[in-house]
Amino acid sequence: MYQLWMFDFDNTIARLEPEVDWAGGRLILEPYLRSIGAPDQLFARIPRGNLPLYDAYRTLMLAEINQPGVSEGLRRASEIIEKIELAGVDRAQPLEGAIEALEALKETGAAVAIVTSNSSKTVKRWLGRNTDASVDAIVGRDTLLGLKPAPDMLIAALELFSVDRSQAAFVGDSEADLLAAQSCGVRFYGVAATDAARDRLLAAGATEIFGSPAALAIGVIMPAARA
Repeated sequence: MYQLWMFDFDNTIARLEPEVDWAGGRLILEPYLRSIGAPDQLFARIPRGNLPLYDAYRTLMLAEINQPGVSEGLRRASEIIEKIELAGVDRAQPLEGAIEALEALKETGAAVAIVTSNSSKTVKRWLGRNTDASVDAIVGRDTLLGLKPAPDMLIAALELFSVDRSQAAFVGDSEADLLAAQSCGVRFYGVAATDAARDRLLAAGATEIFGSPAALAIGVIMPAARA
């Protein structure tokens, strides 16, 4: 049994994505980033999406020397995305067995962390409305760390619990999650609710994929707890 289990949030624990007005959020995020000096080529390179745009801006600005107000600009950009997440999070339903898997892990004594490109405030709100099972930490976008596939947030969680990478696992649904786990050197378990999602993970090199958190609990968590 691993000492630390890390979970992605959206489409791994909760179905947040379909409940959020991502297109509407872009109409707010892009003008804001332009107003604080984001270059035109950034928007040409990333014409759609909020999280990719935010992370690309973060990477660009942190690569520059003597850029005043970088942290404040990133924080404000993150808060814009957070606002649209919060507008939909109350409607986000848990994936099959997600709550039970978190509860089962807590009973084993393992530490549990949510490591997500979503805001920690979004995750806290969802957990408060959907489960009494607490998690030990949330490492979210509001840390201003690099988003997955960068390993930064996973490394932060490992450091927070002083856990060796060989004693940790990460559960996620995307290629970015898999790449972050590989870069970090932790075991990866995929959650793929659809055949298309499973095919994407397989193509990216994932070898242990489950159709739901419930299947993960049956196939991995429960046997390890009994061992």
